[in-house]
Amino acid sequence: MNAVTAPLSFIPADQTEGPVQTLDLRRPMQGGRPHPPKSVTFSDARRSSGLGLHISGFELHQAPSRVRDFDDHIEVMEVYYEECRALARRLTGAHTAFTFDHIIREPGTQLTAGGPARAQLRTGIEAGGGYINSVHMDYTDNTRWERYLELHGFQVPESEHVYALNFWRSLGETSHDNPLAVCDARTVEARDLQEVNVYGYGGPVYSWYDIGIETFSVAASDRHRWYYYPEMTNEEVLIIKSFDSAGVIGSTPPHASFSHPHPKGIARRSIELRVLCFC
Repeated sequence: MNAVTAPLSFIPADQTEGPVQTLDLRRPMQGGRPHPPKSVTFSDARRSSGLGLHISGFELHQAPSRVRDFDDHIEVMEVYYEECRALARRLTGAHTAFTFDHIIREPGTQLTAGGPARAQLRTGIEAGGGYINSVHMDYTDNTRWERYLELHGFQVPESEHVYALNFWRSLGETSHDNPLAVCDARTVEARDLQEVNVYGYGGPVYSWYDIGIETFSVAASDRHRWYYYPEMTNEEVLIIKSFDSAGVIGSTPPHASFSHPHPKGIARRSIELRVLCFC
């Protein structure tokens, strides 16, 4: 399949490298207009060389799951979490791996599950639900893990290296209509980024809801090189490096969902979770 072109939402270039911003989704959204989208060309990652988790910041794995019902959040927490932790340990050499939350995305809504209560809650776009077409990075070099682990009764293990990996999987036949796009981390520089601390994401059952997540919003650049994996199936998982203690910028990729220019009418349903790895 050839490259495709579609719009993504970026912050304006004059909004980067300013003071850290705060977005609190626990409060009613106040006005504000979305940034005008910019047309982006996405290359077919299946036909591209020179990519990889520790190169471009992402890679695709054939990884069928034993989960029978992804709507059963207890089964997901007991079966899928360990599947992802095991793969994360293999990819990073981690001696310890944690994951406590997941999100299932649907058009305009999401099922958030996990947290200390091991509960599930449906939320909408007010809590970050639906497909996110604003380009972002999940964590920054300022992200710390103490409060996140303390919520679940753990302390930060001793380690020489820390990674967070985002596991993204289609739950339908394919993810054709609203696939996830990823940017080669090597093409991103600090001048493209604005740090934003986000509170209230995912709803009250999500571990980061009150802690807040340090994220980056991203401005467009002609340097960026964008990719996607066409027709991802539910037996594949896209793994994105979200945090690297050796440095986030240049090793972790911006990403966002985009509307495929030739839709097939298959509403995308997907699950994502993050595994914290101590090596």
